[in-house]
Amino acid sequence: MHFFATADGGRQSFARSGYMPAHSIYDNYQTSGRHVYPDVEQVAPGTRARVQVWFITPHVYPRSLWLGRELDVMEGSRIVGTLRIDQIFNDTLTGSARTYSSRWMPPFDLA
Repeated sequence: MHFFATADGGRQSFARSGYMPAHSIYDNYQTSGRHVYPDVEQVAPGTRARVQVWFITPHVYPRSLWLGRELDVMEGSRIVGTLRIDQIFNDTLTGSARTYSSRWMPPFDLA
C-alpha cells in the first residue's frame, strides 16, 4: 500500500488497522474493505506499508483480482493511495488481466 503525501491529495492523518476506504475494482464500481497493517501500528501519508484487505461482498465482483494488479484506494471521490495485489486468499476473487473487463456487470447469480 502506498499512501500519497498530503500535499499530493493524500490523507491528512495516519491510517491504522481498521481503516475502511473504498477500492476501485472497476471503472464503474468501488467496494469497501477493512485494512490491517500487520507490521506497523500506523501508516503516515506519503509512506508505504504492507496491508491485508478484507473486501466486503466479494461474490458481487468475482474474478476481479490478480497478482500484480494495482487498485486505487479512495476516500469519497478522492484517490488517497494505491495498493498492489501480492496474494489472494479468497478464490472467488482470483481472475486474470486477460479476462477482466473494466466495466462492472452483475454476476449471473445476482441478476
